[in-house]
Amino acid sequence: MKRKLSTIRIVFIVVFCLISEAFGIKTITADNPNFQYTGRIDFSIPGQPTIFWPGTFIRANFEGPLLLIMLDDKTGQSFYDVFIDEDYEHPHLIDCLAGSKIYVVTGSLKDTVHNLLIFRRTEASTGPTKFLGIQINDGKTLVTPPARPKHKILFYGDSITCGYGDEAPDNGADDNLTQENNFLAYGAVASRLLNADYMCIAKSGIGIMISWFNMVMSDYYYRLNPDSSTSYYDFSQFTPDVVGINLFQNDSWLLSTMDSSKITNAYIDFVREIRLHHPDAFIVCSLGSMDATKAGSRWPGFIDEAVKYLREIDNDTNIGTYFFPYDPAWSKHPRVRHHEVMGQNLASYINDKMGWTTGVENDSYAQPPNNFQLSQNYPNPFNPTTVINYQSAGVGHVTLKVFDILGDEVAILVNEEQSAGAYQITFNTQLPTNHQPLSSGVYFYQLRVGSFVQTKKMVVLK
Repeated sequence: MKRKLSTIRIVFIVVFCLISEAFGIKTITADNPNFQYTGRIDFSIPGQPTIFWPGTFIRANFEGPLLLIMLDDKTGQSFYDVFIDEDYEHPHLIDCLAGSKIYVVTGSLKDTVHNLLIFRRTEASTGPTKFLGIQINDGKTLVTPPARPKHKILFYGDSITCGYGDEAPDNGADDNLTQENNFLAYGAVASRLLNADYMCIAKSGIGIMISWFNMVMSDYYYRLNPDSSTSYYDFSQFTPDVVGINLFQNDSWLLSTMDSSKITNAYIDFVREIRLHHPDAFIVCSLGSMDATKAGSRWPGFIDEAVKYLREIDNDTNIGTYFFPYDPAWSKHPRVRHHEVMGQNLASYINDKMGWTTGVENDSYAQPPNNFQLSQNYPNPFNPTTVINYQSAGVGHVTLKVFDILGDEVAILVNEEQSAGAYQITFNTQLPTNHQPLSSGVYFYQLRVGSFVQTKKMVVLK
C-alpha cells in the first residue's frame, strides 16, 4: 500500500503567531472528556496522559478547519501518524522533537466536524510522550467522540508485532525508526478488518526464554510504564475478546540448545500467566512470518504441543494456534505488503473462531476459512517466481506438489502437518530445493489434505 505522507517536523513561533492571528486559537486540554483513549496510558498527571506503547491511539471529533497537536516527547525519537476523517492513505507524520511542542497539522479543512485519530507508530524504546491536547479555531469545540467498537483484541509480541522495518525498502535495513509503523503491522490490520479496538504490548528482540537483552516477556508484559519493573497495569481497564501471542522468533535465534520439554514448558507457563489476566479471552498462539516457521522448523511443533497440553491438562478449550507461513524468498522483517496478508488471514481465522459479524469491506478476506481452497497462482504466466495461496479447514497432513504435463512430479512445495488457516507459498522455478529447475511449459499444482484434492494449471514462460 502506497501512502502519501505529510511530515510535521518543527513549528516555528512565527508560523504559529501568523496562524493564531489569522484564525484565533482555542486550546482543548487532554483532560477533556471528549477525547477517547485506547491503550496502556498513564493518567496519573491530570491533563498530561503519558503514552508509551506502540499502537496506542487517541480519537476525537473536532469542529473547524484548523488543527494543531500539543505533545511533550521525552527523547525526540517518537513518531505518530495523524489521520483526519479516516483518510488512512494520507497520514500526517509527526516526527517528535524533544520537549513540549506544538505541531501544525492543517489549517485548510472544511468548516465542519472532523474525525481525528492520533496513533503512536513507534515502540516504547523511543521514549514516552505526554499528550497535552489540541488547538482548534476559536469558537469551535470537541463533540461526542465516535462510538467504541464492540470487540477488543490485544497482542503480545516482538519486533514483528511492533511493525519493525515494515515501511523500509526491500533493499534497506530494518532498523530505521522512521520506517517502523505499528499502524501497518498485522495486528492493527486485523483489528481494523474486524472492527475491533486494538492494543499492542510488544518489544523488538524479546522472547519467552531468552532475548537480545536481560529481560524476557514475563518480566515485561504486565507493566504500565515499560521502563519500570514496579509499574503495574490494571488489566481490568481493557478486557479483550481475543489475545494474540506471537513470540519465539527471538528464542529460535538465540537458544543454543533445543531441549523440547523445556521449550514447551516455558510456553505453557507463559500462556498460563497470560490466561490469569484474560480468563475469558480466546487466545491465539501464533508464530511467524520469519524463519521460525520455515519448512522443517521445530518451533511451531513446540507451540502445538503446549496448546495440546493446555487443552488436555488445564481443560482450556478457549485457545488455538495460527502460524504465519515463511516465504523462503524473503529473509528480513516483513514489509507492509507482508503485514497486509498476515493481517487479512489472521482476521479470517479470528472471525471463524469467534463468529463475529464484522462488516469488513474486503469480503474475500473476511470470510472464515471454513473449507479447503486452492487459489490460482499469481502472477501467471510467470518467471521465475509465483505465489500460491491456499486454506485448510482443519488440522491434517498437507501436500502441495507440482506436476508436468505428463503427470510426473517435479516439485514438492509442502509436505507436513498443518493447522487450520490460510497459507502462502512462493514457488521459485530456479531454486533446486525439492525440484530441478523448470523449463517453459504448462504445469499443474495440486493441494491434497486428507480426502480433499484440488488441482490448478500454471504456465512457466521464459
